[in-house]
Amino acid sequence: MILRNLWRRKARSLLTMLGIAIGVAAVIALGAMAEGIAEGYAAFAGGSGADLLVTQSDAADLTLSTVDEWVGERIAQLAGVRNVSGVIFNIVQMEGIPYFIVGGYAPNEIAIQHFKIIKGQPLLHEKQAILGRQAADNLKKSVGDTIKLYETPFRIVGIYETGQSFEDGGAVISLADAQIIFKKPRQVTFFEVQVHDPTQIEAVQARIEQLFNDVSVSKAADVAEEQVNVQSLRAMAWGISLIAVLIGGLGMMNTMIMAVFEQTREIGVLRAVGWRRGRVLRLILSQSLVLSALGGLLGVGLGLGLVWLINHTPAVSSFAPGVVKTPLMVQGMSVALALGMVGGFYPAWRAANLSPIEALRYDSGAGDEHEPSWVRMFGMTFRNLLRRRVRSLLTMGGIAIGVGLIVSLGAITEGMIRDFTAFASQGGAELVAKQAGVADMGYSVIEERVGRAIAAMPEVKDVSGVIWGISGGRDTPFLIIFGMEPNGRAIRHFRIVEGERIRRRGEVMLGRAAADALDKRVGDVISLPGGAFRVTGIYETGIAYEEGGGVMALRDAQIAFQKPRQVSMYQIKLRDPSQAEAVRAKIEQRFGDDVAVSLAADFIEDSADIQNTKAMLGAIFALAILVGGVVVTNTMVMAVLERTREIGTLRALGWRQSRVLWMILSESLLLSLMAAGLGILVGVGLAAALRAIPGVGSFLTAYYTPQVIAQAVGISLFLGAIGGLYPAWHASRLRPVEALRYE
Repeated sequence: MILRNLWRRKARSLLTMLGIAIGVAAVIALGAMAEGIAEGYAAFAGGSGADLLVTQSDAADLTLSTVDEWVGERIAQLAGVRNVSGVIFNIVQMEGIPYFIVGGYAPNEIAIQHFKIIKGQPLLHEKQAILGRQAADNLKKSVGDTIKLYETPFRIVGIYETGQSFEDGGAVISLADAQIIFKKPRQVTFFEVQVHDPTQIEAVQARIEQLFNDVSVSKAADVAEEQVNVQSLRAMAWGISLIAVLIGGLGMMNTMIMAVFEQTREIGVLRAVGWRRGRVLRLILSQSLVLSALGGLLGVGLGLGLVWLINHTPAVSSFAPGVVKTPLMVQGMSVALALGMVGGFYPAWRAANLSPIEALRYDSGAGDEHEPSWVRMFGMTFRNLLRRRVRSLLTMGGIAIGVGLIVSLGAITEGMIRDFTAFASQGGAELVAKQAGVADMGYSVIEERVGRAIAAMPEVKDVSGVIWGISGGRDTPFLIIFGMEPNGRAIRHFRIVEGERIRRRGEVMLGRAAADALDKRVGDVISLPGGAFRVTGIYETGIAYEEGGGVMALRDAQIAFQKPRQVSMYQIKLRDPSQAEAVRAKIEQRFGDDVAVSLAADFIEDSADIQNTKAMLGAIFALAILVGGVVVTNTMVMAVLERTREIGTLRALGWRQSRVLWMILSESLLLSLMAAGLGILVGVGLAAALRAIPGVGSFLTAYYTPQVIAQAVGISLFLGAIGGLYPAWHASRLRPVEALRYE
């Protein structure tokens, strides 16, 4: 009986399964990407058999760590240590690949033996590179070809394979070359430490921690789980998957409520012949669970297909390859079954509580005879939607969640653009210079000599160097740190509301949000990268991420983030702002290999950070549109099936096909338009909830621009159009005689 009932409405069952499948596929695909990054970090950190990893203390991410070479030399002298290998691990931007992994290894050390050469020869000299097999395919390069990293050419001498997509999608160069192009003189990202006796790992770890206060020592196997990138992607995966699953759950509930409506008389007969309430409840709930299980299986298949697509897309697979494990598929199926249980419980409970006499009298084609007078005022479209209020509300809810996600993320992205643009323009700067080709602002490094040369140009009035870093310590798990000259022009942007600005080294001023979150006041001492700092002032700027951070002296920041005589960016104030474009071209012509210069107003739009963020938002929007489109189509198909005889009557009375088509399509569009209004409210609430998250929320600002609102309404109407088009076309093609005979 269960399968027969589902088969009676094949289109509806398939659409419901598809809605569930998309949510499950999102769970699997995003979870696989998180696992891929985790395995990649673990492979780079311990693939060569390392027991311990020594990184910079308080580094927010492994790639942002910097440790002096002499630390490794001292560790190598410790009793119990068999081998120490320094490694540079960084991310660059390549054509078509926004995040390309590059490792720097000493050719004569054990660590590089992890990269098994399958073509060509091992890395032996400087200005050579070996490429992972996947990277070679993505870049269409082979042995003997050349690649450029930060405008420095490297000849490819070999192709390697490790079995890890994360590594196989990158490249390896000599440690000496990596120190030059990543501007880490006599520095490494981390040290891989091997011990003689595995039982002495903890003792060696304790000894290293005792010797060095500014390093962090972890077991190599645990490093991946500690990385911000891994944790962030997992959180994002759960969040987006939850949204998709929630929309799918509403679709499931909608379908099962409709099933109960259709089977009302049948349920009445079953109750009349002796079926107990529990048996009726199990019947409906079983239909929901079977439907969700089938949708889950379809979703697992779609998820595996998405992972395959991810792994064959260079822009994604180079940094976040998909790795599917059995627990992830079990998780996807569990989500599907949970959807079936939650989505089917209320309809099953309602069916179980139907009175046999009322159920036998039920007419599924009848409308609500007691419509409010205001409903009749707005015509047939409103009346048809309100005939099934629960179904309309559930559909609106599903669309509204997707629209709300679009509104909230769109508004936060707009806030990010505006806030970063305001930061770039500090002190009235017209131009901003950063390192050319960096994948993220956190990796940008410019030598101070470049800043001095720019300042010497006759067109330039002032140049302010800024260090951009993130504290990852226990006291400040995520705090943006700005390093600036205490007497420079740019620091005046930070308006002091308590205390005073920093004047010398060893001092820090905190944004209002950061001070409140950390419970710090003027005169307190706070532990940050580089040591302990006295809080001299509290500032406000009106920019969320600035007020959630802190400012220290440029020299302190250079020490804290291991950037001696270097900055992350330069803010350039001109004598004649109208000459900004000409000066920009002049600077790039002179320092084009080292720096990229943007107009301050365009700085964030030109950065890889925001471009990659927008690409991610595009994928999220596509997911929301896909899931929402399935929900709307399902609802309108149900509406057409339910009203087949009514449509036949209208056609018999002379309604043209176009009029029937517009009637159904207008219902879909009106439903979506009302859902857009609800979705905007959901989006505002979701953004407010994100901003309320301790630590992270203080860095977010939401700007609800007309473009964001128009985008949400446009997408919602698009959902209504694509979701209602086929049902409307199907309704218009119904023949009056066949429709009137429909049961």
